[in-house]
Amino acid sequence: MSNREIGAKLFLSPRTVGAHLYRIFPKLGITSRAALRDALTDTAEADPEK
Repeated sequence: MSNREIGAKLFLSPRTVGAHLYRIFPKLGITSRAALRDALTDTAEADPEK
C-alpha cells in the first residue's frame, strides 16, 4: 500500500505514515516495504495469539 492509502485507512496524513516507516525500518534492520511485510508475517506466525 502507498503512504496515501495507509493514511486514509488510519486517518493520518501520508507524511506521518512516511515518517513512521522511516523511523521503524532501521530499527528492524529492513530497507523495503516487502521486508516489513515479511517481518510482520513472521511475527504473526510465531505468536498466533496476536
